[in-house]
Amino acid sequence: MPATPPPAPPLQDRDHWVYRRFLLPWARTMARYHRARLEGAPQPSGPCIYVALHGASYLVPDLVMACYLLAWKRWHETGAEQERIRIVGGLSQIERFIPGLPRAKDFAGIIGTGEDTCQAVLERGEQLLITPGGSREAQPSRDFYRLRWEGRFGFVRLALKTGAPIVPLAVVGGAEAYPGFKLGKLSFWSPLPLPARIRVVLGEPIAVERRPERARDATVVKPIQELVWRRTQALYDEVRGA
Repeated sequence: MPATPPPAPPLQDRDHWVYRRFLLPWARTMARYHRARLEGAPQPSGPCIYVALHGASYLVPDLVMACYLLAWKRWHETGAEQERIRIVGGLSQIERFIPGLPRAKDFAGIIGTGEDTCQAVLERGEQLLITPGGSREAQPSRDFYRLRWEGRFGFVRLALKTGAPIVPLAVVGGAEAYPGFKLGKLSFWSPLPLPARIRVVLGEPIAVERRPERARDATVVKPIQELVWRRTQALYDEVRGA
């Protein structure tokens, strides 16, 4: 018998004190400190897949700020209904050294990279923020804003399985706000944020027809991945050149 897919993770507890009194005020304060604001194309409503470069620093505060602007800000500041958004992130070695970090990731809406879990979240009506390059991009470098998506097709499979549009998202300024350096295979990031501006810019959504039966067909998946990659890299280049 086929394995039963895992259920979607529990909804974020928006009434929990950690979320309301710590995470949201912190994200709001940091967004103001970095003069972050949402720019670009109109924000989509309903299920969609945002794709972006992996954020800077160990705790990707630039991506958390992006989520604040995309989904949490309206509810936290005005009480208006918010979109529900999840950051897709894998396990990291640093989690072993920071007590409470896995629980903090839960409050920030971070979920694992399993496709079944991500599909269940989309089908429940939530949005996803995916960084296809993952740990390849999570390193200080001179070309930090170059997307490294070779062989990464999971986000396209999710779009084909659910019909969710893919939305290029440029989050620029994290590397300047949290500068770092490499020493061999180790990366070190500044724990103190510099007052660099962080820009969060939406690209035009890319519609993907729901065709779950073609989600493993390379002739369908690869052209979509290449199109999204080109458009997302072009958005980063445009924002950095502005």
